[in-house]
Amino acid sequence: MGLIGRLASGADVPVYVVVGSGGRAPGAEVSVLPGVRVVDSPRSASILLVVGKLTRALIRPASTVHDQMAFPRATVWWPVDSSGEVGDLGGPWPGLVLGRPGDAEGLRRIFAELVTGARPSDPPLLPDVDPAPWRGLGPYGQGGTGMTGGVPFGRPLPGRAPDPDGLELDELPLHVGPFFPLFPPGLVLDVALQGDVVRSATVGDNPLLGSAGDSPPGPLDTAPFLDALATPAKVADLELARARHHVRWLAGALRLHGLGALALRTARLAAALGPGDRSEVETLARRLARSRSLTSATAGIGVLPGSTEDLPPGPVARAAGADGDARSDDPAYQAIGFEPVVGHGGDARGRMRQRLAEAVQALELAERAGDAVRSPGPAVEGPRGPLRPGTGLPSSALLALLPGALAAQEWGDAVTTVVSLDLDVEEAAVGELAGVGG
Repeated sequence: MGLIGRLASGADVPVYVVVGSGGRAPGAEVSVLPGVRVVDSPRSASILLVVGKLTRALIRPASTVHDQMAFPRATVWWPVDSSGEVGDLGGPWPGLVLGRPGDAEGLRRIFAELVTGARPSDPPLLPDVDPAPWRGLGPYGQGGTGMTGGVPFGRPLPGRAPDPDGLELDELPLHVGPFFPLFPPGLVLDVALQGDVVRSATVGDNPLLGSAGDSPPGPLDTAPFLDALATPAKVADLELARARHHVRWLAGALRLHGLGALALRTARLAAALGPGDRSEVETLARRLARSRSLTSATAGIGVLPGSTEDLPPGPVARAAGADGDARSDDPAYQAIGFEPVVGHGGDARGRMRQRLAEAVQALELAERAGDAVRSPGPAVEGPRGPLRPGTGLPSSALLALLPGALAAQEWGDAVTTVVSLDLDVEEAAVGELAGVGG
């Protein structure tokens, strides 16, 4: 092994993360692993890390992501249960390495073997065919009749559509997802763009909904709250889970806004958050409130159409001034003096402040609750909203807001809006499959 190989093998492992069913929680913690660097493009990665199970609808997109990686490359799968076998991932994955969630040492070892030549690089998963099957067709070889026939280089040509000023401008269709790193895992959007302005947006088919032959959905990141619908649960445990959820979401939002170092520190805080860390979250909230760049990027962005009463209950509605919270009617919470946190800004900035305030409150409630236990009841307030048997999960209602919320926004603001809603596409899939909140 030469000097360059030895130096390269000691570098941080560039990993592109693909999250499948049940993989959201362990996938969010990859960034805090020592010696691992999560990248935003597969072209910058040496390891494709698949966390959770891929549904049939996700296998082709994951294969496309894989083939965009440069050589040498490897694929590692972290199943969410110990019973996973290589053949369970679906599709042809030559050289697939079966690992376990959180195994940073395994990722570093595979990376070192790649760069030193001890491990062969993954071959392509998809056939090597011309991406433009129209090439050579038509009188000019452009794939059709006239000067604009065909789909050049596999990309659709813009059509014409009216803009708000009454002009006819080019409108480009754009398909985003399901592994766009800034979006929640599995989210698919079909967007019509005029320049960088979203003229319309449609939520695509949910690839985590599953189909015939797919395994049942994996565990949701809100599993402790769903379990509390049917079994007794310690209030402190629920509130710690709520605080970790909100702080982990904040880490992703900070990464979106270019605050990578702070995002990493926040992700580490979320992974180790305990009852005694309330002051750290309060300090973080004060720091972010003073950030001019973050305020500029989020203030006035993502204001949702309609009135506050039209919003699904939960942090999104409370950030806009609603006071609904299922904990208000829970005897266990009444006994410790719970009162809902109500915000006053229904934009992306307000939603960030709301979740930080609720994280601080959750840590305070965890301290105050001691060993108090809540009994199974008709509703549990999850981190995205109330969970009730016989109703859909919160993300289903939040996803329905996207078309109206994104129209007429610039693309960067649209991405900020999506992230600010804290969507879980698999949660929506479970709601669609079962039609229940537990």
